[in-house]
Amino acid sequence: MQQPALVPSARSWAPRPAGGSRLLLALVAVVLESLHAERPRWPLWAPIAFAVGILVYFALPVEPSPRLLALVPLGVIGAIAGARRAAGLAVLFWLGLALALAGFAVAQLRTLQVAAPVLPRSGVYHVEGVIRAAEPRNDGQRLLLGDLVIERLEEAATPALVRFTVRRTEVPFLPGQRIKARARLQPPSGAAVPGGFDFAMRAWFERLGGVGFALGAPELLAAGPGTGTRPIATLRHAVAARAERIIPGADGAVAAALLTGLRASIPDRVWHDMQASGLAHLLAISGLHMTLIAGTVFVVARALFALWPALALRVVPKKPAAVVALLAALGYLLLAGATVPTQRAFMMAAVALLAVLLDRNPVSMRLLAMAAFVVLVIAPESLLGPSFQMSFAAVTGLVAFYELRLGQLALTPPENDRQRPARLLLVYFIGILVTTLIASLATTPFAAYHFQRVATYGVLANLVAVPLTAFWIMPAGLLALLLMPFGLDAPILHVMGAGIGIVLDVAAFVAALPGAGIDVSPWPPSSLLLLALGGLWLCLWRQYWRLWGGAACTLGIVLALTTRPPDLLVDRRGDLVVYRAAGGEVHLLELKRDRWLAEQLVRAAGSGEASAFETRSDGQLACDPLGCVVGPEPARRVAIALTAEAAAEDCDRARFVLLLAGPESCANGTPSLGARTLWRSGGVALTIADGRVRVETVADWAGDRPWMR
Repeated sequence: MQQPALVPSARSWAPRPAGGSRLLLALVAVVLESLHAERPRWPLWAPIAFAVGILVYFALPVEPSPRLLALVPLGVIGAIAGARRAAGLAVLFWLGLALALAGFAVAQLRTLQVAAPVLPRSGVYHVEGVIRAAEPRNDGQRLLLGDLVIERLEEAATPALVRFTVRRTEVPFLPGQRIKARARLQPPSGAAVPGGFDFAMRAWFERLGGVGFALGAPELLAAGPGTGTRPIATLRHAVAARAERIIPGADGAVAAALLTGLRASIPDRVWHDMQASGLAHLLAISGLHMTLIAGTVFVVARALFALWPALALRVVPKKPAAVVALLAALGYLLLAGATVPTQRAFMMAAVALLAVLLDRNPVSMRLLAMAAFVVLVIAPESLLGPSFQMSFAAVTGLVAFYELRLGQLALTPPENDRQRPARLLLVYFIGILVTTLIASLATTPFAAYHFQRVATYGVLANLVAVPLTAFWIMPAGLLALLLMPFGLDAPILHVMGAGIGIVLDVAAFVAALPGAGIDVSPWPPSSLLLLALGGLWLCLWRQYWRLWGGAACTLGIVLALTTRPPDLLVDRRGDLVVYRAAGGEVHLLELKRDRWLAEQLVRAAGSGEASAFETRSDGQLACDPLGCVVGPEPARRVAIALTAEAAAEDCDRARFVLLLAGPESCANGTPSLGARTLWRSGGVALTIADGRVRVETVADWAGDRPWMR
């Protein structure tokens, strides 16, 4: 018997209206009918409703009381009960509310679960601990220590993990060794600019309580296996060292990164070329690498099982092959360090292989939604990171495209066997081109938002690099790993290195092309949210109303392009000042050199480079040893007082004064910001418009959250 419709039809929804309300009611009727027609697609929005709750939690300005967690289950139960009694759209509302509340609760539980002490202040400490991870660097190693004993800190106040770099030593340190070192450590720093990347938040969820560098060579206390020894971490280090020893130079560093996820020894030049050419995703173990490993093992294992008649006649070969591929993916997960991005990649591959075991389509939106749901439950904080957003955006776009079956248009059978090789080659080329275009289009908004840079020729570079990685580099790397225990891996590693060399040459060539990278101004979060929701609307629905998502995407782009970057940015110490002139030129005043921090401030001003502060002929910027004045008009003038002598004069002639020296505020009441207030604010961004100066601080953006205390 046919089930009754949960959503009323357009004809029975309301009496026939009159006047201008007809258009509105007709639109509502279209929405209701479309929702009813899309009932099979409703479950795809479950992880999105769950993600809304996570976003609400992280967007709060203050940390909610843990007591609230006791009420959330009641809210979820009440929402589910409301859904059982409701009908039509009310069901969606109540189920969506239940999922959002669950997402909120999971995010807060995760925050409480990973809570660990953070260093109370910067300083020099004597640190003793067990090496959890040892990453090679160009000038030494970066060590992650656990099981810590730190002088002057009680056990309850000792961080769970600290990380610091050491200079190159005669014998490298290995995971599992216990060492003692004298190191300068500091708490993980927050964002450099309002709305910028918050390292303190990321460190909180990694349970990292301090970072810095060692003063002198650490002392080795326990060289052999003992408490805290991590054999998998030791294996990672050995594999990476083997790859770098066999493959010289930057090619070896990239090979080590692809095999083990240890990327610290990759030269800065290579990083720059890969980012400018749109190939940086190849250096981070992601869904692409996990899919290549699992897919290669699956194809080879299936072929071998098919050649075994006793098995092939009793079991479908693809099912044991899927089990072998799943084990291979698990091994690669452990070898790559089981980081959150790698866990997410493994989860997506595991769901696809599970679908093969259950005779389901491994490439479907439902399986993708399931993978996203599991990842968000395990690590809800990953929702805010570019890795999660870009990987799921790319896969969602690809699945949505192939659901349209447009790819089958090129797969019509050839007229004769002579046309078959050429047709297969053409299909392969078109498939790579279309896949690259879709993935690039889906990930570009997220790259622009997080990195303020768009690779212009990324499609061109990926068209060459992705096939090389898929059919040359990763298969060779997998074979090298299998042969490494027998000492037969050197020739295969050389083959892998040759493929990597070609990819790096392509990256260098593309990065050197004119206009290879476009710097974009920082986007407001609302623009990215509109683009994400619009893209999901386009991809998840199947009826014609999916095209409405284009309107949301257009609005997000317009909002991003019309958002004005700040005119003046200052770090919390007052050592770096960035000024953006009316013509878009960016100027940098460095009272103390800090390359990383300067880059963050310059990018926040909407540029990839900046010139030094100097007096301009148009009057927008004037400097002397006492300070600087920016803005050509008195109503827009902001003064930067570098000495106490300049403070009084600047307070009389400027609209706003940054007092980096001298008093904390202007005596005559002119709006100002002193050095101590600047430090507590975490850094400021000033926007000058209509004779007013709007001040945004890092502290206001970050709020009162556990990772900011």
